[in-house]
Amino acid sequence: MDRRALLGIVLIALLTTVWTLYMSIRYAPSPQPTDTLRTSAAPATAPPALQPADTAAQPPEVFLRVQTQRAMIWLSSAGGTLARWELRQYKAWNGTPVQLIPSGERPLALEFYDFQGRRVNTRRWHFEFNLPTDTLYTIPAGDSLEVRARYRLDSVRFVERWYRFYGDRYDVLTGVVLSNVENLVAQRRLELVWSGGLKYQEYNSVDESNSARALISLAGELEELDAHEVGQSVETQATGQIDFAGLKVKYFAAALIPVPRPSELTVYARGQRFPAPNHGVVERYEVALRLPYRGGRQEHVVQLYVGPLAYDVVRQYGLESMVEFGLRWLVRPIGEYFMLPVLKAIHWLIPNYGIAIIVFALLMKLLLHPLILPQLRSAQRMQLLAPELQKIRERYRDDLQAQQRELFRLYQEYGINPMSGCLPMLLQIPILYALWAVLNYSIELRQTPFVLWITDLSVPDRLVTLPFRIPLLGVNYISGLALLMGAALFVQQRLTVTDPRQRWMTYVFPVLLTLLFSAFPAGLNLYYFTFNLLGIVHQLYLTRWRKQKLTLEDLKRQPRKEGWLMRRLREAQALAEEQAERLPPSLARRLNPQQSNPRRTPKKRKR
Repeated sequence: MDRRALLGIVLIALLTTVWTLYMSIRYAPSPQPTDTLRTSAAPATAPPALQPADTAAQPPEVFLRVQTQRAMIWLSSAGGTLARWELRQYKAWNGTPVQLIPSGERPLALEFYDFQGRRVNTRRWHFEFNLPTDTLYTIPAGDSLEVRARYRLDSVRFVERWYRFYGDRYDVLTGVVLSNVENLVAQRRLELVWSGGLKYQEYNSVDESNSARALISLAGELEELDAHEVGQSVETQATGQIDFAGLKVKYFAAALIPVPRPSELTVYARGQRFPAPNHGVVERYEVALRLPYRGGRQEHVVQLYVGPLAYDVVRQYGLESMVEFGLRWLVRPIGEYFMLPVLKAIHWLIPNYGIAIIVFALLMKLLLHPLILPQLRSAQRMQLLAPELQKIRERYRDDLQAQQRELFRLYQEYGINPMSGCLPMLLQIPILYALWAVLNYSIELRQTPFVLWITDLSVPDRLVTLPFRIPLLGVNYISGLALLMGAALFVQQRLTVTDPRQRWMTYVFPVLLTLLFSAFPAGLNLYYFTFNLLGIVHQLYLTRWRKQKLTLEDLKRQPRKEGWLMRRLREAQALAEEQAERLPPSLARRLNPQQSNPRRTPKKRKR
């Protein structure tokens, strides 16, 4: 097997392994996780959460409902915090409105330690609203509404929560007012905690868990907290100029943005990964802002964003780093500043995202033409040279050193660099990764139908359901678009691979990639199928439909320019031959038995 084929196999195997490990492909319905994540935001040495300082019986919990153009929000009297957050323009996988707060959770509660060392969670306190709770408050676009909830300790001591809702925005401005509670709040600090994570909205809990994490932005640098292993608990903290702290699932996020940005603030983040039925997993995260309290009356203001991870939306709040685009310095700029804007521009002209992806694949084929053409030309030249290569391998079957020497001379004679197609392929890897991130995480493709059985471009299109799960991959179905992509890849390899020893590649890799890509979103497979189809047309044009076909004589007449790699190969070949001449005769006979066997390599007799 020559170096070009070997390098190609290594690259494909590497990409396949990385994708398989990264995706952890095991699809299952998204369950409701159990509430086992500790909601305390104190250090590990702190005492466990106990009853609040005020243990008097509290009235029943009541709710105040606010409806904007974007969301339906329920405020709870238990802690004066959030109970439900429905996004009106989005649906969960089962058709119900997207509701991001897990059942029974009351995120954004205040927590602190009293002077007896007890952990106090204000969600146990009954706050009183300044507005009646039996009314639905609807806020039109361009308008706003302020709601206040207060818990009184006595006539001068109280804790107040307030919220300012906007009619046409996803964010809410919220504040915490502390009045004369210095005898209650120890350590001169308290924490504003988003506990319980975000409720899953997609059918595949494993896929959503692979996207879920907590994030902290510190002076423009993003830190991600991700629990990879089942049963694993992870935590981190950051102190400094905090831009935001948040948590996300695949397509939705919640973020806390201090207002104004303090010069120094401490943020905690915790997370845990839980097993779930039907081979599923669930991850829960929490973030907490540590707010200082110096006594008397003090107020802290936070901008709260709860909404979709749509790039154009979150960019308005400085949260664009929460959108997944791949490696920050190498891949992300390609997806963020080129691929996503171009795809959205095409969709602006063509309303159907499926057709837009096909046009996008055609455009990418044209843009990548300078990188793809050397690969195709290298493959075409190797096809022309295949008979001569086969003759050399048969002639020097038992003398590998002579075989390598003659192959190298043949490459030099026809001006062929067998590795010339590898560098363009390596240069395409960041582009392909950026493309995968854009098509895999773009909320614009979520629940977007195309044609026939393809009803959602953001999830795999299940064409055939299997009675078993495929080992390692964990899927029990075959994607129709992945099947078409595999068939196109098979045809493309049949046109390219001419060496009989490499024919097995034309069967193994299309099958392997068909199974692997069956777990990928339909939009991504639609792109790769179109891209491979265009590659077949291009290959046929170069090898069969072009009027002036390339011949070996044309290769000989072409100007030769020895590149860096060919020069290194030539020097290595010369060094190997020089070292072989210096070997002792006995060792030389062992390494090259053909040269020491006169029956196999008879010397010419003098006449």
